[in-house]
Amino acid sequence: MWNVEDGVHILRNKGFKITAQRISILKLLHGRKDHPSAEIIYQELKKDFPTISYATIYGTAQVLAEAGLVQILSIDEKKILIDSNPTPHAHFRCSCCGKVEDVFVPSSVFQTLQQGASSQNTINATQIYFHGTCASCSAQATAV
Repeated sequence: MWNVEDGVHILRNKGFKITAQRISILKLLHGRKDHPSAEIIYQELKKDFPTISYATIYGTAQVLAEAGLVQILSIDEKKILIDSNPTPHAHFRCSCCGKVEDVFVPSSVFQTLQQGASSQNTINATQIYFHGTCASCSAQATAV
């Protein structure tokens, strides 16, 4: 896992401009276990940066993904989510409450899938998404 100083160093070495807003987004994402949307990031940063825009947040997310610091998740059909853990892992999204959580999948599974897909192709990234009902929503449904 990266820290903010590492993130700034990586961005600088890759030729990306270091701005106060990018540093604030790095700080906001550092160590998070949830997967915030641009809306959540906007709400958390607007008091310190009243002129911050969604374009800045989306652009910064793309820069951070290109630098290998985050993953951009498209597990939710209505919005993108940002995962501060760039290492390969799977995600589960509850169809009832919308909660997204990390799912452990052995690295051998990712390697096997990539080997199967890479016979004629070059794999740059792998994302595995599971959709279903979380334990909390299942328990609520059975309690009714």
